Amino acid sequence: MSESLPPTPSIAGSGILNQVVQQAHLLASEGKSQEARALFFSSDFKLKNWERSLALGQFLLETGLHLDSIEQFSLVLDAAQQEGNNQLRSIVCHNLAVAYRNLKCFDLASQFQQYSIAWGDLRSANHQTLEEELDQLSDNAACDLTGRANDAILQEDYSLAEQLLNISLSREILYGDPDSQAADWGNLGIVQGLQGNHLRAVSCLRKAYQLHKQTNNISLMGQDLVHLGELFWIAGRYRRATRCLNRSLAYFSRSHHSTLEQKTRTRLLEMQRLLKVKQHDPLLN
Repeated sequence: MSESLPPTPSIAGSGILNQVVQQAHLLASEGKSQEARALFFSSDFKLKNWERSLALGQFLLETGLHLDSIEQFSLVLDAAQQEGNNQLRSIVCHNLAVAYRNLKCFDLASQFQQYSIAWGDLRSANHQTLEEELDQLSDNAACDLTGRANDAILQEDYSLAEQLLNISLSREILYGDPDSQAADWGNLGIVQGLQGNHLRAVSCLRKAYQLHKQTNNISLMGQDLVHLGELFWIAGRYRRATRCLNRSLAYFSRSHHSTLEQKTRTRLLEMQRLLKVKQHDPLLN
């Protein structure tokens, strides 16, 4: 599943911070994880401690170090509570929900997603109905809908997940960016695939891929291709599936996502072995 990232708070020096994140990804791909983390605490630029922890937490989340990211996000949550910053509370709770979802701690993920909603613009904490909550959506609340949809997918409530994703997508088209729209299209593809609607699933995932292509988000283009590959494999289009995974490997390599590259390579080798078995004539035994 794809996650729609929450709007980040305004941070002075965010341009420098973006360069730090890119450099950190490069160091991580070279196995220099400690050097990558140290970049976020450099004295070369002035940031609050919680701003550094938030950026580091999101970097750790993106590189698959979910447990470590929780430690950083917890520091940010403490700062948000001390400052009474509700927007920051909502953002960090959303990130914690993503981390716990990746760790398969689904109850905790759902709990933090609800906290994100409560501190944001939805009012689930007041036990309103879904329709009442949707009436109070702000322009930036679609990421919480995506998070709730992901929880619904994990609970196999595909009807609710599709409803939430369609609403989120409509708001992302109006107020969001192509990457956020792509996250919803990708998740809609996963929902359709889980329900056996493979043609519709492929259509949704292709839309996600095209949107990520517009923003040159090569790591997420790679993930879209992995999902497409799995769908083609299920549909019996084996060569198409392996081609998708081969292309995704190139994107993961270019974006220095070594963990995703390794996982995808392992899956590709498994597909190739199974394809050889399927092509083998049993009468020749």
